[in-house]
Amino acid sequence: LLSRYAHPFEKKANKFFKSIKSSSSRSRVHKKLEQLMQQNLVVLNLWMEKKYKNYVYLKKRVRRQMYENVEVLKEEFLKYAEKHQTNKDALEKRIDALGLNYPVHDEAKLLHLAAIMAYLHPGPHYTYQKAANFGKLLKNPLKEKLVGDCNQIVTLYTFLYSLKFPIKELQIKILPGHVCLHFRGIDIEATSGRFKNYDDYEKILPITELLSTNILDVVDIEATTAQIKPRIILKRAQLAQKISSFRELVDRNLNIAYRNLGVTLMRQNEYDSAIFYFEKLRDPKLLQKAYHNAAIYFLKGKNFSKAKHYAKQTGHEQLMKSCYLGEYNALAKKVRHIKTIKQAKSYKATYKKMLKLAQMAENHKAEDYVRGILKKL
Repeated sequence: LLSRYAHPFEKKANKFFKSIKSSSSRSRVHKKLEQLMQQNLVVLNLWMEKKYKNYVYLKKRVRRQMYENVEVLKEEFLKYAEKHQTNKDALEKRIDALGLNYPVHDEAKLLHLAAIMAYLHPGPHYTYQKAANFGKLLKNPLKEKLVGDCNQIVTLYTFLYSLKFPIKELQIKILPGHVCLHFRGIDIEATSGRFKNYDDYEKILPITELLSTNILDVVDIEATTAQIKPRIILKRAQLAQKISSFRELVDRNLNIAYRNLGVTLMRQNEYDSAIFYFEKLRDPKLLQKAYHNAAIYFLKGKNFSKAKHYAKQTGHEQLMKSCYLGEYNALAKKVRHIKTIKQAKSYKATYKKMLKLAQMAENHKAEDYVRGILKKL
């Protein structure tokens, strides 16, 4: 009851998303993602929307109700598929009419897809809406019509396919501003429930890349979103970068995430972490700014070893001198109570250090002052 998860599989999905790093193996990420999609694509995709798009409405009780709706959907679909079996000859004619090869050896799988198409054909159970969030599909089909865009309805098709067959047999075809399901050379237009043969397309991709299209897709303007923390945005960008074939887009998004998180961390004075991301970004200007700000921050905090470390990285001689002089002034305060030569002798090591710092700071007035004291000792 105290858990933030509405379904046990949400915890597994969250663990997977958190495990993604810039150093993660792309092939291992795809393999693990395929396993998770096969086990429960609905929970995986909905948790991804909550985590990476942060829709406010996705409260725990709402998600729990959605998962109950999915159980109803599964039961109703399987009943429908058993009762309304597709005519094999008619199906073959539909495929042949498009100039495509009928997959004889995968007929059972094609028939299952045809059942999904018939059940989710626009009408009593489903209607299309551009840029809809996934939750609009997770309704009780006995009470409400399911609503979804191309990405989301393809996701639901894939989930219903996974009830009987391995999803690795499916692919997605990326069209200009659109995505459809692809099986054995046959296009399945999920938004209209029809077989197609699209000639004008960009790529045919593994089914695992369906999640990257969902990540990169625009948010539903009808659903309120809450602010997403920069670290979460970075995780989202890293996941997309590992599973998407659109390298230029995801690399650009990842670099933006590195920059924004680095800037946020720098403002929070978390300089080591900020520098870590700026180094990944390979931005010398931001690195210089981080080193400079860190040196000033630690100098003001009288952490002179760190201040000198960062100042050295900037290569700015004057900043290094400021660090030396700052440390000199801190030591000078320690000995300002000294009134006699006898007292000063017990602080000889301190005066020697002050002399060295004054020399490195090239402050001749301070240097002469300390030399005068040391001569008397």
